[in-house]
Amino acid sequence: MALLLLSACGGPDNAGRKGFSATAVELEHTNERLPMNEFLAWVANDENELAKTKELNEIQYKMCYLPKQTMAYMELKDEAYTNEQFMQACEHYSEMSYFNFRLALTEGSGELLKYGLGSAAEYNERVNYMAFKMQDDIFLIQGKDTLHPGLFHFERIYEVAPYATVMLAFDDKKFDKENEFTIVYDDQLFHKGYIKYNYRPKQLIDLPNLTGV
Repeated sequence: MALLLLSACGGPDNAGRKGFSATAVELEHTNERLPMNEFLAWVANDENELAKTKELNEIQYKMCYLPKQTMAYMELKDEAYTNEQFMQACEHYSEMSYFNFRLALTEGSGELLKYGLGSAAEYNERVNYMAFKMQDDIFLIQGKDTLHPGLFHFERIYEVAPYATVMLAFDDKKFDKENEFTIVYDDQLFHKGYIKYNYRPKQLIDLPNLTGV
């Protein structure tokens, strides 16, 4: 299964497909109905608690849940597609829960992985850590169970950027999306301690429906 990386937790500003019908696509369990661009903005809005931001000193840590609708849109957005194709793409992403994890400098300038850098060798160690070891320091806790990501990918950027992004996903068969859980990052990159994101019961389920795709 391919991983789709988003530079931010939200989708593009001009989301939506010109020429497609506004037939409701009932994918979730709320009565609220939103067009694609508003749905993507709703998911990315911290006030709706799917995107959760923590700031420690000069570093921002943002965890954002990406519903299957968002994943499907990111896969299909560069081509013409039908409602049926969109639903098939949603089904493709229905067995795991996907999250975008973005670390950024709060000042918005400079290069994240050079923050507080001690040596050139340490820079290479940080790149290697994000690509191959970081997944061992991220885990989901629910009750007495601890679950590591089933999928993980670091988006390598070959230019100066004040942020870094990883995509991770947890197997839905191994935890209960209807009950409370916490995602924890044990920060071995900047040594800021345990970064925790709490998700309340049914928070990943009670999402708006789409009025069109």
